[in-house]
Amino acid sequence: MQIVLELPLNRRITKKEEQTYLELPFAVGAAVERIEVKYTYESRNGAAVIDIGLRSPGRIIGWSGGARESFFTALGKATPGYLAGPIAAGEWKVMLGAYRVPEGGCEVHVEVKLFHKHPRWIRGDLHMHSVHSDGAYTIGEAMRSCKDKGLEFMALTDHNNASQNIAALAADDQLVLIPGVELTSYKGHCNLLGHPDALDDFRILTPEQARRELQQATDKGAFISLNHPFCANCPWELGFDLPFDAVEVWNGPWRPINRAALNWWQEQLVSGQKIIAVGGSDTHRVEPHAQHGTPTAYVRSEAESQEEILRGIRAGHVVLSSGTCGTFIDLSIGAAGVGDTVIVDSRQEYELVVQVAGAAGDLVQLWSDRGIEQEWSVESGGEYTLPVLTDRLFYRAEAIRHLTEMNITVTVCLTNPVYLRKPEQ
Repeated sequence: MQIVLELPLNRRITKKEEQTYLELPFAVGAAVERIEVKYTYESRNGAAVIDIGLRSPGRIIGWSGGARESFFTALGKATPGYLAGPIAAGEWKVMLGAYRVPEGGCEVHVEVKLFHKHPRWIRGDLHMHSVHSDGAYTIGEAMRSCKDKGLEFMALTDHNNASQNIAALAADDQLVLIPGVELTSYKGHCNLLGHPDALDDFRILTPEQARRELQQATDKGAFISLNHPFCANCPWELGFDLPFDAVEVWNGPWRPINRAALNWWQEQLVSGQKIIAVGGSDTHRVEPHAQHGTPTAYVRSEAESQEEILRGIRAGHVVLSSGTCGTFIDLSIGAAGVGDTVIVDSRQEYELVVQVAGAAGDLVQLWSDRGIEQEWSVESGGEYTLPVLTDRLFYRAEAIRHLTEMNITVTVCLTNPVYLRKPEQ
């Protein structure tokens, strides 16, 4: 549950203080991810005009003048005119500008809200293109499309270029923007996320060249996912013994190349590897099926910021769904959730909790290293409790749906695993 602190700050401004700047201090503790400020004052016939802004312990964060009645700053989002970024603990100040003050003075009422970090699922798209490579969307158009779909973050992954990241430097008030690039070579594609200029050279033709380039990106802090590895047109042909963090098992609308990637991923999990499964729309232009948020990557994150979202992805806290309103599945064994590892003792009993929402007559399948353990039909949603077999390596869930009008069966949701480990391992 998120902790929200409300701090009422009031100040009476006298006529003598007209044309001066005043400050209302307030204390910000650790783990705050968002600061919201609202203010009101009485202005009879426009006799009073009070400007407002915000200062951190280190600098002025933003200034609205008299144009806004409210604003916010957060780790990864901010009202236009305000800077997003780390929220330092210490004394912050609401700045007031006494532009016009009537003879009798003016009472200003300010309300500050402090929102603390807390874990929750955040929706986004990890793969898209714009006019900065071979897409038709401008950055602004792509952002509007993502907002219209209900997404909360988007990754900019144009082919071999960094200019899209430079074009999107300012924080948005609705979307967290994650910088990235799709390394696009004749031997395969992969996304480098989290660094505005992660790619040195895309001209990779051998595994040795790929190793050097991916290691350089890793050293810069980039998160690396191998994209659509079994696509007939642009498969990954450089091998899997390379520095990478994830594999894109779901690219655009569900189709056979995704099933091939999912089957390969399952084989790696069975062999004992821990590879994160991600997905992205790979949207280039307005099309009937390839759209932003198809699929949607749900990431369990402590805050709406680039750093926290990427930290959640690195931890495997990722669930993929056909859309923002599609089927969503969450798994937990005690306090361990999707992407986590739980230590199990064969002498004890454990329960796996499966929570399903947004289903539409889907067949939900529970997978382990032994294959499908159980499956059941879910009309809309529900919570299911199942015994944990402690000799398993992992549990993950998948939901499939038969589309009668097209006579095909597609995956509509899949989770990363909850891993099991013996105490001695």
